[in-house]
Amino acid sequence: MSDSRWYLIHSKARQEDVAELNLRLLGVETFCPRLRELKSTRSKSQCGGEILFPGYFFVRVNMKTGYRKVTYAHGVLRIVKFGAEPAVVEEEIIDSIRKRVHNGFILPPPLASLESGKIVRIYKGPFLGLEAIFEQTLNGTQRVALLMKTVAFQGRMVLDRDCVVL
Repeated sequence: MSDSRWYLIHSKARQEDVAELNLRLLGVETFCPRLRELKSTRSKSQCGGEILFPGYFFVRVNMKTGYRKVTYAHGVLRIVKFGAEPAVVEEEIIDSIRKRVHNGFILPPPLASLESGKIVRIYKGPFLGLEAIFEQTLNGTQRVALLMKTVAFQGRMVLDRDCVVL
C-alpha cells in the first residue's frame, strides 16, 4: 500500500455513486466528499448530500497494479491526467477536506469564518462552480451578499447562505 497515491477520477454523468461502489467492491479506497443539504417537501424534511465536486471523486490506488481496475470500472469515465500521467492529488489536500467531514458530510463554514473579502466557491444554483468575494451576511436571514467578477459581468449578488463554501 506504500506505493498508493490519491488520484482524481472523472465519473460518467451522475454516476459518482455507481463508480465509487464498483471501485470499493474491487478493493480500491475511494473518497467522494458531500455537502449536507436539507430538502423540504410538504410532508417532511429530508437530509441528503450534494457531491462537493460533481462528476469527480478521489481514489487511492497503486497505478502500477490498479490502473486497469480503475479505468474500466463501471461508472468511471476517465482518470484525470496532466499530459500522459495520471494527476496525483497530494495527501495534504485529501486530509484538509477530511478534517471538515462530520457524520459523513462536509460542514459549511461557520458564519464567523466568513469574513469580508474572503474568496468563496458557489456550489449550487445557477452560479455553480464560480468563485466570488464574500461581502456580508444579511441580518435576520440565511442569505449572504457576494461580489462577483467574471469576464462579462461585475456586480453584487445575494444567495442563500448554504450555496457557498470557503
